[in-house]
Parts: sequence; C-alpha cells; structure tokens
Amino acid sequence: MSLIPRVLLSHKVPDFLAFLQKLWLNGENMTQPGQYLEKILTEMAYFDRQQQKALAVFDLDSTLFDVGPRLKKILHDFAAHPDFQKKFPRACELLANAETQRTDWGIKDAVMRAGLGDHGTELHNALREFWKQRFFSNEYLHFDIPYEGAVDFVQKVQELNCDIAYLTGRDIARMGPGSKEVLEKWKMPLHEENARLILKPQKGMDDAAFKSDWFAEIPENKYSKIWFFENEPVNVNLVRSVHKHIEIVFFDSTHSRQQEAPLDVPKIINFLFNKSEWEKMN
Repeated sequence: MSLIPRVLLSHKVPDFLAFLQKLWLNGENMTQPGQYLEKILTEMAYFDRQQQKALAVFDLDSTLFDVGPRLKKILHDFAAHPDFQKKFPRACELLANAETQRTDWGIKDAVMRAGLGDHGTELHNALREFWKQRFFSNEYLHFDIPYEGAVDFVQKVQELNCDIAYLTGRDIARMGPGSKEVLEKWKMPLHEENARLILKPQKGMDDAAFKSDWFAEIPENKYSKIWFFENEPVNVNLVRSVHKHIEIVFFDSTHSRQQEAPLDVPKIINFLFNKSEWEKMN
C-alpha cells in the first residue's frame, strides 16, 4: 500500500518533500523496494499537480533491461558455429549448455562456470572477439528482456507527465536503431518531445563522463526534481559528486566491479510496485 495519503499532496513543496525525506532517508530505510518506487511516483504526481516539471533518467543495460539473454545467445551461437565446432569441439559442447546469471558481467563468469577456465588463450581470444562483435550490435539487443515491473513503472512515469530520458553508454552507430526498436517493442515511452533516447555519438567515449556531461547541459531551473536510475557504480559516483541535486536510485544487478556499489543511496532490485493500491491512494 502506498505510504503517502492523497491529502499530503495539497501541502507546500518544502513541507511535502521534508515529510518524504523523513520517511526515506536512504535506501536502507525502505521495507520494500516497491514502497520506495511508490514514494517516487507520489512525488511525480505532486509535481504534476503543481504544474512543475520533473525528469526520470534511466540507464538501459542491466538497469531497465536484463542483458543475460543476450549474453546467453552469443555463447550458444559461438557453440553452434561450424568453424568453432571444428577448432574447439570440447569447448563448443560445454558452451552449448552455458547459462547466465543476474550478476554476470560480460561472458567471463558464464564461461568459467561452463568449465572453460583453462582451455587456452586461443579459445578465449576467439570468444571475446565473437562476443564483442555481437554484444555491441543492433541485432542482438532484441534478446534483452525488461526487468520485473520495468515496463509498468516507466509507463506510469509517463502518465504522471514526468519527462523521461534513456541515458545509455550504447553508441549511435552500432546500437542506435536496435535500441529504439527494442524500446518500442516493449512499449516503453519513446518520442522526441519528452521521452528521449540518448546515445553516445562515438563508441570510444567514457560512459561516466558522457552521462555527467549530459546532465550538465540541462538548464538549471528546468526541473523541480531529477531521478537517475543506474546500475554502474562508476557512473553513479561521478554523477553524484558533480550533480548533488540529482536523486540517485541504484539498480542492484551487475556492474564492472571497478568501484564499490554505493551504500548510502536508495537501492532497488526490480521495478515492482503495487499499481492498483497506489492508484487508489493517489
């Protein structure tokens, strides 16, 4: 059940936000991630009623979308390739049954679980090149699936007239058309006016710097509130250090392990919330 009664939406902005802050000082205070998401939706509803603009920014890979099926398809396609079956017969037998897990980053973990940790440099170089060509491609994006509740949550954000940006480390040339197609396939809001897809102009750009610079281009008084949903600590840590007014929502799935996951920001593991109960209360 939503924790914020409708009557509070008539309060002045500072009082209302102070009330929410008292309830939710950080992610450790939430009893359920769904309640924290309901709190965000309630804030969005408040800003909408006050005719104030808000912005929700979502990363794609491992935040809105589970890339595990993409990784699994790549490994299975490698195993089914005639050239590799001839060159690495035993490895292909093992990879044909490879499975991915939520916490996998790249293919290394799945390959190790398949029993291929010591099968030589030649195999691993071939695997890495095969993975690189396909993971960063339009074609294989179609195997991604949204995390639980992601579609409903993003659609609800749009219903509350909150602007949406999909801010991703994917680049235009290799992954632009596929990213657009997959968002549309899953009925994620996407249109130029207030639900935009933001991709890197060049593939070699640093993800964290690209995202931080994009936030810096937003006019200072355009939005009353900005939320940033992201799974990569490197990106989170840079954005929060430069843009202290942005509320970070850490999506706990997988990441590069270059930096520690933040402990003092709200954390969610899916986008599930009690839609019917929230709508009754709001």
